[in-house]
Amino acid sequence: MSYGSQHIPTEIRQKTADRCIEITWDTGEKCQYSMEYLRVNCPCAKCAGHTPEEAQLVDGKQDVTITAINPVGHYAIKFVFNDGHDSGLYSWETLFELGLNQEAIWNAYLEALRVAGKRRKSSVIPIQLVS
Repeated sequence: MSYGSQHIPTEIRQKTADRCIEITWDTGEKCQYSMEYLRVNCPCAKCAGHTPEEAQLVDGKQDVTITAINPVGHYAIKFVFNDGHDSGLYSWETLFELGLNQEAIWNAYLEALRVAGKRRKSSVIPIQLVS
C-alpha cells in the first residue's frame, strides 16, 4: 500500500563508502541520492519552511553522512544525519520527485549558493583540545 504515493520503493540501500542512498522504485527505476543532496533538500518545516519564502538555504553539508534510516509507517522514512538533524520526513512521493528531478534541483541549489556567497563545504575549522 502506498498511502497516497503513486510510487513506492522496492529497495533502499545505504552505500556508506559512496555517501549515498540508492532507491529502487516499483517502476524499476534506480535513483542514487548523495547524503548531502538529501540533507540540503530536507522537507522539514525548519529547512523547507511553511512557504517557499521561509525556506532556508542549507550550506556547509558536503561531508554530512546518514547515521540511521528509520521507517515512518508505510509512506516515508526519516534520516538521521551526523550533524544532528533528524526532523525531516521524506515521503515516497518526495523521494521519487527528488530522484526524478535531481539534476535541475541540484543545479538550482548550486546557483542559490553562488548568489548567496555560500559554500557546500563548511568553513568551520574543528578545534582539537590538547590535554
